[in-house]
Amino acid sequence: MTPPAEAFAWRLRGHLYRRIRDNGTVLSRAELAADLGATAAEIDRAFRFLADACVLALDCDGEVWMAHPFSAVPTPYRVETPIGAYWANCAWDALAIPLLLGTDGRTRTNCPQSGARFDLTMTRGRAVPRGAVVRLAVPVRDFWDDIGFT
Repeated sequence: MTPPAEAFAWRLRGHLYRRIRDNGTVLSRAELAADLGATAAEIDRAFRFLADACVLALDCDGEVWMAHPFSAVPTPYRVETPIGAYWANCAWDALAIPLLLGTDGRTRTNCPQSGARFDLTMTRGRAVPRGAVVRLAVPVRDFWDDIGFT
């Protein structure tokens, strides 16, 4: 990728994350192209670069599926913050969203093992309740082998 194309990819990433922060949704390729005055080919190249860099995960149609820690699709992890509400990919990402946004947040979800309902809360940068455990079934080094499963 040429330096200008790489710079564009990082600019696209910044724009994408700002828009997620501001309205809670992930933009489509067409919306990003319109916002940035770019061609579909430029967006696709930028998406591929960012996916190869493990910044984005794309769906089978080439749209953003995951812009970590945000999910483009509904999940069991809806994070509510004073700024807005967002979908997280997993419990780990649900903790990351408030930290990334510099705010508090709460996720109401169910334990994947027992089905028990619980709140996962970040308050002033700390997880509440203390002692809560997020189990990572896959070692971090292997996350991108199958990011959808992780």
